[in-house]
Amino acid sequence: MSFVEYSEFIQEGDVVIIFLGHESMMPIKVQSGAQTQTRYGVIRHSSDLIGQRFGSKVTCSKGGWVYVLHPTPELWTVNLPHRTQILYTTDIANITLMLELKPGSVVCES
Repeated sequence: MSFVEYSEFIQEGDVVIIFLGHESMMPIKVQSGAQTQTRYGVIRHSSDLIGQRFGSKVTCSKGGWVYVLHPTPELWTVNLPHRTQILYTTDIANITLMLELKPGSVVCES
């Protein structure tokens, strides 16, 4: 997978984004002989993915279908696992000191 180089066809070793719906996507690494289970059925990498064009509509074993997309930075960011971070009082005090925050400063958390 590369965000710099673009290939038109899916090859073994590529990372693809399986688009199940707007709220459901999953990254997978394409490997010959491997299978991926979705709610629409099984996707066989050898027969269903390798050699297909990125953006293809792939039919799963239960008759449902998914789109196979090239991983863009935006899609990759959406698919990364997001974990919350707990900040304790001592951490907040240290961050406040290092940012040189003063009364009236505007802080935006992202």
